[in-house]
Amino acid sequence: MAKSGLAAGLSWGIARTASGEASPVLAALSALVVVQVSVRASLRTALQRSAAVVLGVLGALAVGDALELNGLTVALLVVVTLAVAELVLHLPRAAARQVPVSALIVLSAAAADPGSSGWYRALDTVIGAVVGVVVSLLLPASRLVDARQTLDRLGDAIGAALETMGSALDQPWSTEQTRDWRRAAHAVRDRLVDDATEAVGNSRDSARWNVRDRRHAAVLGRYEEMLPRLERTGIGTWVIARTLDDQARLADTDHAAVPAMGALLVALAGASRAAVRDLLDDAGGTDLAPALAEVRERRERCVRGASRRARLALEQEATYGDPLESEWLGYASVLVQVDRIVSDLSLGLPAGGPTLDPS
Repeated sequence: MAKSGLAAGLSWGIARTASGEASPVLAALSALVVVQVSVRASLRTALQRSAAVVLGVLGALAVGDALELNGLTVALLVVVTLAVAELVLHLPRAAARQVPVSALIVLSAAAADPGSSGWYRALDTVIGAVVGVVVSLLLPASRLVDARQTLDRLGDAIGAALETMGSALDQPWSTEQTRDWRRAAHAVRDRLVDDATEAVGNSRDSARWNVRDRRHAAVLGRYEEMLPRLERTGIGTWVIARTLDDQARLADTDHAAVPAMGALLVALAGASRAAVRDLLDDAGGTDLAPALAEVRERRERCVRGASRRARLALEQEATYGDPLESEWLGYASVLVQVDRIVSDLSLGLPAGGPTLDPS
């Protein structure tokens, strides 16, 4: 907050002196936006985002001076600025959305002062962007706290999704429930994973340019190495939710309870949370190993149940699409995803993690 206020105030004073504008709102606005989009960025990405903001603002000024503003021109401005940000500069989705937002705010500011010179407004924009970049470089935000918080939220969300599914499997369950599970897991897979990716990013390299994070380079490196494994865990959680949703649709009524599978998912939820706790524990946590041991124990019971269903399907000569065949294949799919998640969470622990028994 203090950094944003400093950038806005400095840009206002400099722009007022340079352009003679009585109220250089665009300078303060550009500085504020540039500081905000640079919070999670490396040096190179911060410059890219700042350039995108400036282009968006200048594009808005050009449109506002040359064309009559209406629904069509505003729509075209948003499409063009988003295309440049995402397809040309390859900015993350959250950062790319800042560009058309900035352009639209500029249009409103320009409309409030139609007598102002276009050149002076462009100068104010550039001054504000330069001040924002300089303030971001001189007073860099630490990525450590942001990375810790987003990873903690991701781990908790994965655990909550798995625990919700596991707890519900103790009782008959229906498509109404599985739709909610699938929706929640989808949010984890997309939104929360994206947040963590942006927060952690290439933080180890960025620490070289950030005096506040330089001493945390090793910790940020651990976060960076763990992030792809947590991303795959989020994807695996969504696959489990999708598989259970498919299973629920096989039954005309509520699907029968599967308490063994429920206990396995609850244990996996505990292991997911433990992995993140150990990662974020500066003293070196020890929660993960016993949590994974419980997953292995719960898994063995599920494997025996899946094997019994497979043998029953063979004995009854179940055909393709038969509910019995689909059921055991669905359970086997869940076990495969559990094994993949456990494999990712187990990296760095002694060997001996579980593998799927095809029998």
